[in-house]
Amino acid sequence: MRLKLWAAFAASSIALSAFVAAPSAHAEKRFGGDSEKDEKKDKKAPAEKAKPGAKRFALSPEGLKFGAGMESIARLYDKIFDEEYLPLYKKAAPGPETEALDAELKQRKAEVRRSKLDFGDTPTGVDQTALKGEYSYANGESMGRLTLRSGTERYFFFFGDKLWKVYDEHKLKKGSPLGETYEGAVKVLATKFGSAPKKAPASPEKGQSFDESVWTTPDMIIRAIDRGNVIAVVYADRETQEDLPKRRRNKPKNDSAMDPDVANALKKSEAAPDPKKDEKSKKAKK
Repeated sequence: MRLKLWAAFAASSIALSAFVAAPSAHAEKRFGGDSEKDEKKDKKAPAEKAKPGAKRFALSPEGLKFGAGMESIARLYDKIFDEEYLPLYKKAAPGPETEALDAELKQRKAEVRRSKLDFGDTPTGVDQTALKGEYSYANGESMGRLTLRSGTERYFFFFGDKLWKVYDEHKLKKGSPLGETYEGAVKVLATKFGSAPKKAPASPEKGQSFDESVWTTPDMIIRAIDRGNVIAVVYADRETQEDLPKRRRNKPKNDSAMDPDVANALKKSEAAPDPKKDEKSKKAKK
């Protein structure tokens, strides 16, 4: 492993980009890592509901795109981890130090693969987290997870093993790229995205637990979610996001609802009012 890594042509670790703009409509979608690149306006963007002049943004790292499968994403990060660990191998002494790096690198590469979680018919512990509402059950959805080098917690959401959403959790603190407050972070994002967002107040009855700021581009819907000391920035494939009602045909069961058979039995046991008896009762009272 050590010799293989030393033979790699990249001598420095890769910088994961969080704010990357695609140079044209034909570029890969690279958005959602930790640094920024300039972008030319997309003159061929279709006339949609996105704001005039809206840019096409890309997922990051390069090569990450909507529609990719879990294994494809894992292999992409395998290469990134190899490049990240190269400087460490160069400094390590042969023997225990390189062996420790081998074990650590192997564990990093397994992180995405072993994190896969299918949202089948059985409820999961994710329901108790802030991610509740980002997925549904029994509709072919699944999720994967990875901790980026920057400390960002990244979640991958799939429909039928095809990536459609990337969910990044950023801690808000002084000195961080997004600052220490939600309001400040939204201003930073507005500058990156080139426009002010649409405000979407929390609406629990609609399944939205937090206040959000939303940007719509020709091919993405980007949401900044206010979670107190954490801001979640979510990048979703617009076509899939707008088609969710059709994709999520199976609805969760209401455990508090009365069983239909029981409800019918109760209805039958309730005798219908007899008008003649009511009339006789009234006469008797007189």
